[in-house]
Amino acid sequence: MTSSYRGLGRSGKALAVAAVAVLPVLAACSNDQPSSPSVPSTEAPQQAAKHGPFFPQCAGVSDDEISKQTQVPGLVNTAATSVGCQWLAGGSILGPHFSFTWFRGSPIGRERKTEELSRTSVEDVNIEGHSGFIASNDDPTLGTNLCEIGIQFNDDFIEWSISYAQKPFPAPCDVAKELARQSIVNSK
Repeated sequence: MTSSYRGLGRSGKALAVAAVAVLPVLAACSNDQPSSPSVPSTEAPQQAAKHGPFFPQCAGVSDDEISKQTQVPGLVNTAATSVGCQWLAGGSILGPHFSFTWFRGSPIGRERKTEELSRTSVEDVNIEGHSGFIASNDDPTLGTNLCEIGIQFNDDFIEWSISYAQKPFPAPCDVAKELARQSIVNSK
């Protein structure tokens, strides 16, 4: 070791090594010449989302009507917000679950693509003059136990999800269609 390093100690030596290691990085960050051509920044005008109708809380569908349509007694509305609701048997996540969601300013195409990648079947549907998709999934022991329906309204869409965990149960897509129909009728 040279005499200039003897008095530094371990931390001083580490600092000197770190400084030498950082020099090439700092030199690369020099502003002498631009690294890429200058591109003027422009903001494209964004169109305002065109919203569809207003949906009341839980699409205006009562807890009793959910129980009637799903044929599941003891459903508990475990989540009720301005944009969605969820009903669970006895309030438990184990078992059937049913939900309504209102997506404002969100593309239905992205949701449909997700369904196409994860469900057994996805088809076009029209409810009360409004188009959308209906997706179902087959369970090896239960058969078709899940159905989701998405209906578009301009730049918004609603979705009902119907999922059963044990037999017997009504056809989930019939339930989804009826709840979507009631939601549309209840919209303002």
